[in-house]
Amino acid sequence: MKKGMTETIYTTGERHPQSTKLFNGRPLTKGNYATRAELEEVVLDRHNRGYGYRRISRIVGVSDVTVANIIKRWKEKRDGTKDN
Repeated sequence: MKKGMTETIYTTGERHPQSTKLFNGRPLTKGNYATRAELEEVVLDRHNRGYGYRRISRIVGVSDVTVANIIKRWKEKRDGTKDN
């Protein structure tokens, strides 16, 4: 037999490009920050400067609901209360 006929992807051990994983799970955070802690730090800094939720969300690249949740959890932790 010819060499090219018997040599396939399966015998060479190489994987087909479409069979490899493109992603390794969920990203740690959305936007331009590597971790959730960095994102929260930036959001809280802007909030303390007097920025609104929508303005912060446009700057950091996440939704305004995410910004509101970060600030709400920070206030709950600071005050020791939980708002429903």
